[in-house]
Amino acid sequence: MVFPSIHSNIQTSWSHRVLSDPDLGHHHVTIYQKNPLMKLSHIRFSCWLPGLVLLVGLPLMAPAAAPVDFELPDLAGTPHRLAQYRGQWVLVNFWATWCGPCIREIPELVAFQDRHREQAVVIGINFEQTPLAEVRAFVAEVNINYPVLRIGGQPLLPFEPLKGLPSTFLVSPTGEYLHDHVGPITGAELDRMLERFAASNGQASN
Repeated sequence: MVFPSIHSNIQTSWSHRVLSDPDLGHHHVTIYQKNPLMKLSHIRFSCWLPGLVLLVGLPLMAPAAAPVDFELPDLAGTPHRLAQYRGQWVLVNFWATWCGPCIREIPELVAFQDRHREQAVVIGINFEQTPLAEVRAFVAEVNINYPVLRIGGQPLLPFEPLKGLPSTFLVSPTGEYLHDHVGPITGAELDRMLERFAASNGQASN
């Protein structure tokens, strides 16, 4: 199956969320799909640049100190809570089948999951409204080895609003949101991130 790239079927309009900053406003656009099957129910991230969906010039979110939790269904409809992974490091990765950088990043996440499955889990958040059957086929085709959940109707706090796709968030074994990364990330970068935060928490990474 061939999946459409982010370069197709998109149009842009000025985002009222960023026009309040005249110095940055001309860089910021709201992205949405002409194809109703791929259109988000409401716009929850902004700006497209070649090779990366990214909002330019805005600071990353300040991590929340309190334990975070959410519940979303997987591709079979089974609910998953973030809290059920307490005791493990969790990488929450927002992605979409039409996002080229997301697709290129997936093998890095798969390899990371293989290397660290005893202490960490990747959770993929499928951030689109592509039909479920198509997402299932895509996940099977690229051999994703970690849970893939479907985004709900409400913003997933504290991770949203997103600055772009893909976006990856690190959550500690106690449920603390520690770090975020906007754009594709490599396995080596993931390993260093886990090692750094594990060391600061008095743990050793595998």
